[in-house]
Parts: sequence; structure tokens; C-alpha cells
Amino acid sequence: MMHLRKNLLLITFLLISIVTFGQKKVGDTKTGQSSYYANKFHGRKTANGERFNMYAFTCAHRELPFDTYLKVTNLKNKQWVVVRVNDRGPFKSHRILDLSKAAAVKIDMVQDGIANVEIEILYINGEGTKVKEGTSGGSSDAITSKDIKKDKKPKPTTVTTTSTSKNSNYGAPGTYSIWGTSKKIKNGYGIQMASYSDLKKAINAGKTANKKGLTEVYIQSGWSNNKQIYRLLYGDFSQKEAKKNVSKVKSKGYKGAFVKKHL
Repeated sequence: MMHLRKNLLLITFLLISIVTFGQKKVGDTKTGQSSYYANKFHGRKTANGERFNMYAFTCAHRELPFDTYLKVTNLKNKQWVVVRVNDRGPFKSHRILDLSKAAAVKIDMVQDGIANVEIEILYINGEGTKVKEGTSGGSSDAITSKDIKKDKKPKPTTVTTTSTSKNSNYGAPGTYSIWGTSKKIKNGYGIQMASYSDLKKAINAGKTANKKGLTEVYIQSGWSNNKQIYRLLYGDFSQKEAKKNVSKVKSKGYKGAFVKKHL
């Protein structure tokens, strides 16, 4: 009986692993249940630091990296919509996605509340094609060149800080010390503790993290919704080592810490 129970647990673990890690590259697809979230969460911070906007075309996924673009198709009516991952969830194991209300409306699933969907990766980790969020259609419609998203990248700003390097340039994309020195990343992954739209706040937060014993702190300058942002990251690790160090960072008070690829 005990042997049978162990086998069942092993099978369950393998099934969960397949569901969790099944999608990794452009073109990968997966089917499952999707729900949606709306008014109750409108305006709250999402897992990547943005404010949840139920009228935007975004979604929550347990595993896929933030800023992954997905084509989500309602299998009941073949209506589809393109969304961007900016949150974590859903928290019910039998569901694979939580859509914003606007996205749910596009595929006509609001009345049902839950829908069987297929999700296809269009863009992930810098690979693939960014399609404008909210692009939608039916079974006979295809994504065209006019639907491709063109990111606007304003000129990097030069910021004067109190560091030893005057007029330090935290241009995006790039990774810097909290003193403004450009850093060459060797291993590729850090642990994101927070993100800021204000550079001065990011620098001060980095100094605070230093005082808490997190000595290898970086400021990752990047873009989000065409606005320059400053992510506070700890360490330069392999992906495996970064995952091992998340608990250390959380123990310092950064409860929302997660693994983030360096730019």
C-alpha cells in the first residue's frame, strides 16, 4: 500500500512539472482553463511592479517570464486575443491563466467566467515577435504586419548623483552598480527586489540593501510601457544559483523577490 502511495505521489509530481514547465520557447502551446480578474484588483500592484489595469490586455501566469506575449484562444468559439504577462497566478492548480477583464471580453468568456483556452507563446526572453496587446480575431483571422509592436526607445537620460562618478549614465538597457559604474554581467541572473521610476529612490534603496548585508546590489536600467525604470537586483548568478538565493533575499524583508535575467 505504501509503495502504491509513493508511485501515485511521483506521478502527481511529474504531471505538475509537465504543466508548470511545458512552455519555454516561441511557438509552444498549452491548453487548460483560464479565469479572469477585474474590479477587486484594479489599481493594485502586480507581481512585476505595475498597477493592474482591468482595461489593459494583460494576464497572470505562474511561471512564464514577465513581458512574455501570448495568443490566447477560447476553444469554445475560436476567438483569440494577444496579452502580455505582468502578474503571477492563478492560484488554483487546475487553471493555467488569469486574464484581465478586457482580454476576457475580447474572447467572449465573461459570462461563463471560466473558459477552456489554448495559449501560444509569441515572444519570450527576447525571442519572437511582440504583437500589440489587444490584437484579436476569430478562427479565420491571422496576425499581420500592422499588428507588430514597435517599441519606442527615448534617448537615454544622463543623471547627476552624489556618487564618485559625476554625470553617471544609467542608460537603458544596462546594468550598473549603485554608484553608477557600468557592470559586466558574467552569469546572467539576479534576484529582483523592487523596481522604481525614480533613479534616486532606486539608488537609496540599493544603499539600504547594502546595510542589510546584500552587498552585491545592481541597478538594472530598462524600459516598461515606454518609460525608463530602474530595477534593484541582487547578485550575478546562474539561473540555478539565483533560485537558491531567493529565500536569502526574502529573509532580508524583500518578500516579493524573484529571479530576474540581467540585461
